[in-house]
Amino acid sequence: MISQKKILIVEEALKNYTGHWYEYNKAVTEFNRNAGIEVTIAAHKTVSTEVINELNAVPIFEYTNWDGIYYSSSAIKRYLGIIRHNWYIYKTLDKFLSSSEGYDCVFVPTVIIYHWIAWLFLLKKYQCKKLKRLVLFIRNNAGSYPNNSTQPVFEKHTIILRKILQQYCKHIQSGVVCLGTDSQRHAKEYNLLAGVDVKVFPHPKTTELNNLYNNINHVNKEVVISCLGPARLEKGIDVLQQAILHLLSTKPELNCKFIIQWNRDIINADGSKLKRYPELEQSYKVHFLNSDLSSNEYNDYLTTSDCIILPYRRQSYYTRLSGIAVEAAILGIPIIYTKDTWLEDAVSEYGAGLGVENENYLELAEKIDIMVSHIDEYRNEAIQKSDLARKYHSPDNFLQCLWGQEIKKNESVSSSC
Repeated sequence: MISQKKILIVEEALKNYTGHWYEYNKAVTEFNRNAGIEVTIAAHKTVSTEVINELNAVPIFEYTNWDGIYYSSSAIKRYLGIIRHNWYIYKTLDKFLSSSEGYDCVFVPTVIIYHWIAWLFLLKKYQCKKLKRLVLFIRNNAGSYPNNSTQPVFEKHTIILRKILQQYCKHIQSGVVCLGTDSQRHAKEYNLLAGVDVKVFPHPKTTELNNLYNNINHVNKEVVISCLGPARLEKGIDVLQQAILHLLSTKPELNCKFIIQWNRDIINADGSKLKRYPELEQSYKVHFLNSDLSSNEYNDYLTTSDCIILPYRRQSYYTRLSGIAVEAAILGIPIIYTKDTWLEDAVSEYGAGLGVENENYLELAEKIDIMVSHIDEYRNEAIQKSDLARKYHSPDNFLQCLWGQEIKKNESVSSSC
């Protein structure tokens, strides 16, 4: 009899339904369960009962660096925080793994400098014993891309990260460790930084999203243009405001409605709070969403959108993936996006839409006008290419990257150990 494969997902910040951690881990859990794999998630100690029951989450982490507990104006204190958290992660997982039967795969979906050292020591102790394959996923930039640079600029402090990553090379070559990311540009950046090979993964989306595609029925009287997800300055919401204000004054007859999620304070570069334009708040063509959305609410807004608008800042999103862009492509919804970013790569490969120069609100307004005027054309193109998006971001493709091989239900998994 073939024993059931087991995977451990390690997500110290998973507490409730808020943030990317829940949605991402829900999809990964679903993919593995559907393949007959037993899933356990190591989560924060305050994880809700609902998430525990749904995702088989185990509350083990008392602290998460994502709560900003190590932030300090002192560089020395920040570096000490990195050491302290790596030690904490090691101790917590050492205790957990020592009392477990072990896992065929351990997946860590969000790895930054606060975790890399801990996993080196955990590998040394548990490799091929209770940890047969380790997948460490990279989301954050190590470098920056100022002045329209296409090559990353690494600050002096990244030498620490470079040295740590290079310690993983032998584990990567043996096949025990896989470094992953969801952007080809990101993979290239880390290869330039440390010479490590990074596997590009598709972005996991639940099968619910594919079901939603089959039920979309665009019957809007006006073209609905949505900007969804937690509002941040790096997402260009200030540029979007300017563009909409310009359209309201120059094209008042334009047949469209804007849905904008602005559910938290947005801080400008000078420390001041970004304010909404009164003209937008008073316009019947603009609807602000002032709170976090449940999965069902988010899906409702997404599927009733005719266009998704993503005027993200190039410096922040030159390499980074956007989950909502993937969702829009899968659902056959055209996108207005910033040129020379990961977004442009995605749209050219499996989406449809219009590109805009970085932080150019006048061009953004112009492209909104074009999109509204030719919405049927762009929607048809997006629908035609949506099959490519679903195929690339499919469960089978994701699982093959995660496990390093094709996964078939109830079949054993080969190991490098």
